[in-house]
Amino acid sequence: MSIFKCKMCGGTIEFNSGETVGVCDSCGTKQTLPRLEGEHRANLYDRANHFRRNNEYDKAAGIYEQILNEDTTDAEAYWSLVLCRYGIEYVVDPATHKHVPTVNRAQFTSIFDDDNYKSAIQYADGAQRAVYETEARTINEIQKGILAISQKEEPFDVFICYKETDQDGRRTQDSVLANDLYHQLTNEGFKVFFSRITLEDKLGTAYEPYIFAALNSAKVMVVLGTKPEYFNAVWVRNEWSRYLSLVKQSGGKKVLIPAYRDMDPYDLPEEFSHLQALDMSKLGFMLDLIRGIKKIVKADGPRQTAKETVLVDGNMNTAPLLKRAFIFLEDGNWAEADAYCEKVLDQEPENAQAYLGKLMAELHVHRQEDLKNCKEPFDNSNNYKKAVRFGNDELADILSGFIDYIKGRQTEERRIAKEKAAKRRKRMIVIIVPIIIVCVALFGVLTTMLIPRIKLNKAMELLDSGDYEAAYAIMEEVGNSELIASSKYDRALVLIESGNYIGAQILLDGMDYQNSKELLDKILPQYEKELLLSEAQVGSNVFWGSYKQDSSSGNEKEDIEWMVLDRDDERVLLISKYALDYQPFNTSISGVTWETCSLRKWLNEDFLQEAFVPEEQERILSSLVSVDDYSENGSSSEITTTDKVFLLNIEEVEKYFSTETDRQCQGTAYCYAQGAYKAANGNCWWWLRSPSIWSRSATRVIDNGSIDQGRHGGGIEVGAYTHSGKGAVRPAMWINVSQ
Repeated sequence: MSIFKCKMCGGTIEFNSGETVGVCDSCGTKQTLPRLEGEHRANLYDRANHFRRNNEYDKAAGIYEQILNEDTTDAEAYWSLVLCRYGIEYVVDPATHKHVPTVNRAQFTSIFDDDNYKSAIQYADGAQRAVYETEARTINEIQKGILAISQKEEPFDVFICYKETDQDGRRTQDSVLANDLYHQLTNEGFKVFFSRITLEDKLGTAYEPYIFAALNSAKVMVVLGTKPEYFNAVWVRNEWSRYLSLVKQSGGKKVLIPAYRDMDPYDLPEEFSHLQALDMSKLGFMLDLIRGIKKIVKADGPRQTAKETVLVDGNMNTAPLLKRAFIFLEDGNWAEADAYCEKVLDQEPENAQAYLGKLMAELHVHRQEDLKNCKEPFDNSNNYKKAVRFGNDELADILSGFIDYIKGRQTEERRIAKEKAAKRRKRMIVIIVPIIIVCVALFGVLTTMLIPRIKLNKAMELLDSGDYEAAYAIMEEVGNSELIASSKYDRALVLIESGNYIGAQILLDGMDYQNSKELLDKILPQYEKELLLSEAQVGSNVFWGSYKQDSSSGNEKEDIEWMVLDRDDERVLLISKYALDYQPFNTSISGVTWETCSLRKWLNEDFLQEAFVPEEQERILSSLVSVDDYSENGSSSEITTTDKVFLLNIEEVEKYFSTETDRQCQGTAYCYAQGAYKAANGNCWWWLRSPSIWSRSATRVIDNGSIDQGRHGGGIEVGAYTHSGKGAVRPAMWINVSQ
């Protein structure tokens, strides 16, 4: 007597050697049996059937193929491949309590034309053949119904594949990212399949007809995820593996784009190894993705006529003026920036960059990429229109992309507000039976019922408009604590996603709703840093990033303490309170400036990556850094670089540190352990970016706080670190505090 696991429910089937049909002891289903010639074959079938019952059809098919490599006449293995290809899942019919097939992988090909089905019939005995033919007729009828429904569906441009819920049934971050992508693409005019919304009105029906139609019509699939296990989740893998097969058959007309975040790209499914994947955390990801999809979906559309390219520095007389204008923009000096752009236009009336500068001055924007953060679209601005008219295609694409981004953000904000308003109103809907009120007493009772509802409706309107304090006050008055907690919690999640930890902490503080306490504990350290930054004044200390500061051999990092040197409405200038590391100004003994030294490269690459996580790096602003380049004959010229992290120059040290005592600095234990000089008073000496008049020297602040310019032979040679330099590093940077 042999035992085989039921292909429907996993129960046991006992049968004698040579029998090809059996009945399950658990579900009572009559079914065909494989040839179990030895324990090895039985184990293969058990494993393959386990995968198939769990809807992991590709894994199961691989094992059935292995069985056929050993025995090409096994009818049950051929039939099992049919079940995998059509995604057959056996479910219990509530009416008959019998296991019946459902189709999760519909095909245009009829099951009767499938080669594996034909082979199963060929090698089956009479009893097996009767069961196969009966099941095939049932599956074929189901598939006809799927195809009939799918043919009525309008074609899609893009299919978004993602994991909707985690193992606890909670919405995943992937779902939120997919939702954002859906609305961005929809705003661009694309027809997008996003199951959370597209299948919203299909509740209570089978989803396969609509998924099948979308997979076959979509020209692009975007598979997005934040964890390797989400990419390999059963139904996610089911969708993208089916689409990959369609890609191979399309002759280049279909494209699959993997998009990942917060994970190593090498952990993506092996099937994606030949595809170009996109990092969703990179700046400009959404613009790049939309631009790529447009090229694929609209590949046959009319080409844009190329615009005349205007070289920014085609006139050498206007290049310095334009450079000054953008420096004024960085400093927030809008009037001067506009004036210098006008000077450029007096000489070059069709200079696109000058009109761009005027646009940025008009909108009070420091950097070009900040245009996308404007509150309203700027496509009605005359400066924008002229920048596009006289600029090249690249500039036009960038600016129009910013405008599209703003409009998409506004649409999404309005949609979210409306959705939240609708959800909250649904909670408050009460069924009021129409009664003709003729009694004053009854009218009083009705009034008592209506007043809370009217107040709650007013609170919902205030929430939609963004006046949260007034809304919460009304809800407190009404006493609907559940509604208040839900509203605050939803808003806190939105703020955390946008990086506004201060606002999220204010909302979550003191709440006992869902996992609000755990969420609060998670964001509290970042909130404290954010709060210090947002309230920082000149002379105060803040914490940002982390770096090794202990002299031990471990890799533990500690929060970096910074001094606030300057502040405007949106940013603060920081310098580390302690010298953090020892580095030479340049690794070779040669004449260099700040522009070409190895220390600048180390600060903006190694130190930046080591000390700050990506979210913190995004808040560090790119700054125009200028320094005089002295030559040994006494002449000088100004050099300007763009850096996130830099050193102070002589003028800045004298401006921000009024006395030599203020300039004195001590290094961390790690800094001294690395080789930095330590004086008897515990102080170090630290580098400035200003050069000396000697070709191999740079300026420093020595341990007593005085500035050593090295102009009389006292400077430190650039390559002296290798021998006797021992200079310490105090990084400086501008941080965005507008959040």
